[in-house]
Amino acid sequence: MKRIISMLLICSLVAGTTACSNAPDTGTQASGSGTEGTISPGTDKAESGEQTQEASAAWVPEEDTVQESSPSEEYNVISIEDYIDKTTSGLLGQFVGFLSGYEFVYDSDGTPRTALPEEWFEICNGPYADPNPHNKHQDKLLMNEETGLWEVWNDDDYSIDILDQYILADAFERYGTFSSKAIKDGWVNYDVYDMGGGNRSNGAFGLMKNNDYLPGFSGSAEFGNKYTVYGEPYIGNETLGMSAAGMPNLAVELADTFGSVTSDCDPVLWLKYFAAMYAMAYFEDDVPTLLREAEVVLPEGCWQRQVIDEVFALKEQYPDDWRRAVVNAERNCYRSHYDLEGDMMGETSINCAFIVLGLLYGDGDYYETCKIMSLAGHGGDSTTPTGLSIVGIIDGMDFLEDERNAPVNEKIWQDGQGVVINQGYPGSLAMYYMYCPGLPEIMPIQDLVALYQQNFEHLLLEKGGKIEDGNYYIPKDPLRGYECVFVEDFESGSLDRWTIIGGTELAEPGFTGDYSARISGSQTAENGLYTTLTGLKPGAKYRMTAYVRSTAKTSARLFAREPGAQEYSFVTVDDQQAYAKRNFTFRAVAETMEIGALVPEGTNERRNARIDDITIVHVLESLPLGDCVTIRGDSEDSGYSKTVEFEIEGKADAEVYLKLTFSNPNGRMMNVPMTVGGEAYASIPFYKTGETVEGNTCDCVYIPVILEDDSNTVTMDFGTGTLYIHDAQIVTVSDRW
Repeated sequence: MKRIISMLLICSLVAGTTACSNAPDTGTQASGSGTEGTISPGTDKAESGEQTQEASAAWVPEEDTVQESSPSEEYNVISIEDYIDKTTSGLLGQFVGFLSGYEFVYDSDGTPRTALPEEWFEICNGPYADPNPHNKHQDKLLMNEETGLWEVWNDDDYSIDILDQYILADAFERYGTFSSKAIKDGWVNYDVYDMGGGNRSNGAFGLMKNNDYLPGFSGSAEFGNKYTVYGEPYIGNETLGMSAAGMPNLAVELADTFGSVTSDCDPVLWLKYFAAMYAMAYFEDDVPTLLREAEVVLPEGCWQRQVIDEVFALKEQYPDDWRRAVVNAERNCYRSHYDLEGDMMGETSINCAFIVLGLLYGDGDYYETCKIMSLAGHGGDSTTPTGLSIVGIIDGMDFLEDERNAPVNEKIWQDGQGVVINQGYPGSLAMYYMYCPGLPEIMPIQDLVALYQQNFEHLLLEKGGKIEDGNYYIPKDPLRGYECVFVEDFESGSLDRWTIIGGTELAEPGFTGDYSARISGSQTAENGLYTTLTGLKPGAKYRMTAYVRSTAKTSARLFAREPGAQEYSFVTVDDQQAYAKRNFTFRAVAETMEIGALVPEGTNERRNARIDDITIVHVLESLPLGDCVTIRGDSEDSGYSKTVEFEIEGKADAEVYLKLTFSNPNGRMMNVPMTVGGEAYASIPFYKTGETVEGNTCDCVYIPVILEDDSNTVTMDFGTGTLYIHDAQIVTVSDRW
């Protein structure tokens, strides 16, 4: 079965082959080139003078799982035939899971029902595949009377996965490498309808089309995305790991950028976790090992790791009773969220707990994994595809030899003749369309697998791999994790770890969970809180990520300083009444530093700010082109009006960041049109910073750009406003080690 299917696909494939100092880091330890938000050239260690460091908890595929030939010391090897076989099975898992899973069955009291009855399950015949007395939904598995074949209609559980592959192919054709701009252009040109992600006004599509935002900006709640908390990232992008087979670091990098299209919080972390597992599953067949080894892409101490630990504990407590584990996981893994407003359908922790639980209890059995996830409850139509595809990659098409799985071939694969229909569903409201009018209306599954393979081959060669003698030679690249130095979500219900300055207290609720820290204003002193970090590497950079909100006419600052110092570096949240994400990158000027948040002196006592979900990790910012940026424009004290040009000397082989340190005192967010080489590129949002403070501000925007020429001109138009640009650099960012 495996060889016949693989050869059929091969024949159909078209062959392809101060603390905030902006100087580069020195004296730190680094390994590899993992980046956030872009796939960037690796750090030039000879140029930076850095030493390598062995990755902790690194994943390396086991030797005995490699297909057909033993890998050299440099590569893991898989035959082209086996790659196609596993990728076909992985993609089919998306359709099987969706067409089998139950989506939010409610009890009479309106609460989601979990651990649904065993007799409700029938593989490929769930609520979206057949009129279902338990949970009726639109039928998206339809018989074509003319061809006599079943057709799978597009849905948000895999439509964006498919879109991603078209976008990657477009990026490689246009730029020769991955590009954030290609994602933005792809979403707009292919005309995405996709529930929250494709919302036409305040979802990712609307922000890309109407505001011309790049990924990252389009997924920001602060910049207008109302769906950031929903599971679109891991529902629609996890199969990127199949275009990065055996390259989990690359899978995480792709996931980071594609996930940031629709979110700036928890769902992107879950996406990184699952995408890494997809890439690893080509060489690792032990499910518990996959679940544990992929954890390194989640910061130590974060809520997501606690969820995974809870599921493993439940498996140990109830080794043969997944139903009791599901009921307990729903209770123990729930965490409220500021943006959910009681909408349980968007609660990612429970849904992702059910994915991990289904994988753990299914333990590699395709049918059992599908059944458990389909019946677990909550978003089963979305969770089942995410988890089942991992088992599909492990098993390859051999899973069809189990007669329990026969409907997969009968109704979906159909001996290689299966298709996905990409059309607006007849009679549906526009908001429920899940398709892209710019893509083909009929997409053979074999052709989609070929597209995954084409993109994989491009990425493989770009990353130093080889295609020889019918095999893929994949460079060994141990999965890297974060060097996390601090996590705080205030869910202990205590501020014992913090030194309090003035009017600061624990408050309910938080950005996530029950608690946050609330800092009240004072006319006579600055109020806030800070904690002391020790064991930092002097000269190294660290990124503090936090979610902060402030009442009207109130500014708050995230800061870093030497202990007891009066001067400090900071980023700002100004008059931001909904939680905004801030990334504050600071340089450690000593082994011990104080980090925290404050509200400046002179703030009315009735005003306050809140901070929650703080994470601090070691990062590396490199200057791949050196000191290459010249700013041109009329300015006064770094304040630029009308237009400003950034002359950039040097060509980059891959996407890099234009990092701008700025102040925006205009009292409003500024959307600034940007051109590259005279051609429209994107519009860049600059958040409000309040008053302009030069010298110690670290408010920065990181703009992903492709530099195709030896000399590049980036132009921005500030219109009638004035924006202060304190510094401009071309950087790459590495945050996993």
